[in-house]
Amino acid sequence: MAPKGHGKTKRKPLGETPQEMLARALEEKEDFILTCETDPETGAQHLYAMTGRFVSDCMLRKLVGQAESQKDEGSTLVRKRLPKKGTHR
Repeated sequence: MAPKGHGKTKRKPLGETPQEMLARALEEKEDFILTCETDPETGAQHLYAMTGRFVSDCMLRKLVGQAESQKDEGSTLVRKRLPKKGTHR
């Protein structure tokens, strides 16, 4: 039997991972960050999906302002109030 690789992460199909992470982040009241990176040397593209507590109130205001100022460049900002726990529509 081959030894387990250390430091390797188990990969899930990309089609389900971000949705599952978003659902968990909403449940846990955590941040959900999805971003793309293109390596300038190789052109390789990577998608990063992260959950946790990353964004402070001050940082959020700055990011919202940046998204609003870049709307003419195609930036999109969606803001939605989440229902309180225990209430249903």
